Amino acid sequence: MATLPRELYGQVAQFAQWTQPPSLLALTQICKAFQEPAERLLYHNMFLRDAHVTFNACLSLTTRNGERGPYVHKFWFYHRTNRISSFPEQFWQTVKEALAVMVNLETLFLHDPALINTWVLNGPGIKLQLREASFALQWDKTMVDFLGTQERLISLHVEDSVDEGPLVALTPGKLQTLKILSGPPLVVAELLACPLIRLQLEVENETAAIVPTVLLDVGRIMSDLQSLHIVYLPENMASEVYQIISSSVYAPQLHFLGALPYPVQNRHEVHHCLMKLYRLELLELDVTAWLPQPHESYQRMLAAELRTFCPKINYVGFWIANHHFCWFYQDDEWTSTRASGRTPAHETLWRNWR
Repeated sequence: MATLPRELYGQVAQFAQWTQPPSLLALTQICKAFQEPAERLLYHNMFLRDAHVTFNACLSLTTRNGERGPYVHKFWFYHRTNRISSFPEQFWQTVKEALAVMVNLETLFLHDPALINTWVLNGPGIKLQLREASFALQWDKTMVDFLGTQERLISLHVEDSVDEGPLVALTPGKLQTLKILSGPPLVVAELLACPLIRLQLEVENETAAIVPTVLLDVGRIMSDLQSLHIVYLPENMASEVYQIISSSVYAPQLHFLGALPYPVQNRHEVHHCLMKLYRLELLELDVTAWLPQPHESYQRMLAAELRTFCPKINYVGFWIANHHFCWFYQDDEWTSTRASGRTPAHETLWRNWR
């Protein structure tokens, strides 16, 4: 086996990752010739949902002088259980040491139940240049300093600060490659100077009052915005938000809009606003508050009605709580699919269409 051409070991490893069950781990233990190509594939994408497994995986990355670290291109940690609100400092220290050796990391997702351990992103050993980042961490000075070093970042999701008071401001001129942002209104307000084309606002009761102000600033500055997704907006604010969107600088080229409450009455006011979004192709609406809630035949009628005012619309989604009804217009017909157990905040159509 030691006489095989080197590229053949890599081809065998490629095949091993698609076997059922995957046999890459076993391949790493056969001989040194197989170990490197198998480990490169094994560590390329790390999706971790258990803290104990994550701790051991990070330890394995830092052993042997961190030689496995460059294999990692995507690192994703989300602990699913609700029973643990925080992890010990040793856990996060091990994660930090692992991040220091992931010199080729492009995608990073870190979920901290306590939202406080941003210090894992700080230090001379952290030399990451990410393209995509998602942080369930507070927006503090450490977070802002880290983001200020990211010169290739395209997509970002962040959580709000858990502290009271104004957020730490990003240094002017930073994050000039950022195109996709998902976060609460306070964070969006700090990133208005970024060249965003896709934006999701995650509204909470505590931040709902500032949404119109933030959207006015977005509508004044972000002339290239093509996709806007606002989740959990209170219904009593919907009319004002529709007006702000329709009068924004980005209104003429907006292609996606969701998931705003759709009123039962006075829908003509919404229609008037939608007529100014003449390039709109995808629209998602929340009809949870409707009584009775619209059945599928009525949804078809609503979709056809909306297309009257936005002739380019070829997709309309209706949210009823966690039920998602998707209507597609093709060959002069509306057809639908339905999904349950989902939430608007976890939908990705706003950022992935086309």
